[in-house]
Amino acid sequence: MLRPLVMLLLAANIGFWAWSQGALDGLTGVPHDSDREPQRLAAQIAPERLEILRTELPASAAPAAPAAPASTASAADLAAEAASPASTASAATAAASALAAASAVPAEASAAAVTPPPAVPVPATPVPTVCLEAGPFNAAEWRTAQVALRRVLDDSSWTLTSREKAGTWMVYVGPYKSREIMARRADQLRQLEIAFEEARDLPDEYIPGFVFGRYGVEADARALQTRLTSQKIRYVRVVPLVRPTVSHTVRIPKADPAMRARLAALKPRLSGNAFEPCGR
Repeated sequence: MLRPLVMLLLAANIGFWAWSQGALDGLTGVPHDSDREPQRLAAQIAPERLEILRTELPASAAPAAPAAPASTASAADLAAEAASPASTASAATAAASALAAASAVPAEASAAAVTPPPAVPVPATPVPTVCLEAGPFNAAEWRTAQVALRRVLDDSSWTLTSREKAGTWMVYVGPYKSREIMARRADQLRQLEIAFEEARDLPDEYIPGFVFGRYGVEADARALQTRLTSQKIRYVRVVPLVRPTVSHTVRIPKADPAMRARLAALKPRLSGNAFEPCGR
């Protein structure tokens, strides 16, 4: 396995040695001394006519770049540069482009210097606002106040809070024309084992009479009335002692000075209620 590899390496070394001695120049077409390129010297045209001129720079002018020694410039290189006018034209074009770009930079810098900085917006002074509320209004008062309020404000600028106060109902029978009739009815109720009490602390129109119960929900009072009627207790009725009420309070969370002026003008239509700071 290694023998063919060793033979191949040996043949390669022998071939390289033969080429380095110039024995294979005619066969390979690549001269062994091509790195020295003596043919360039042979291609020179009248090198004895080439003359190098030196220009003295003033002492105040600093050289842009160190000049190459004249002795290093070969006649062959100068002849090659003279023979390639296309490369010279390209260099001239590149120099012109660089000059144009350099002249554009100051123009852009001057334009940037002339352009004023953007104006900084000044924040607007916030308008002071306060929370106002008015009420309570009953149902009739609120209907009038709502119409007046909607003439000067949007519905989105105020909120309405409604509170319901429960009523009281009593299951009652009476009034009786005399105490004797009332006493006979009381005996009848005791025989039926029906709980009752004599009406007291009520308006005169309900005395004398009997109260079977007081309720905060009218439906409960109606249920007892139905049960007593089924037990042959006549003239039982449900009487509202305190009727349920609903009160309304309107609140304006953010009222500015102009809005407060419009609200002050509404006071005559607010049933004596005026808008005041919230929480009072």
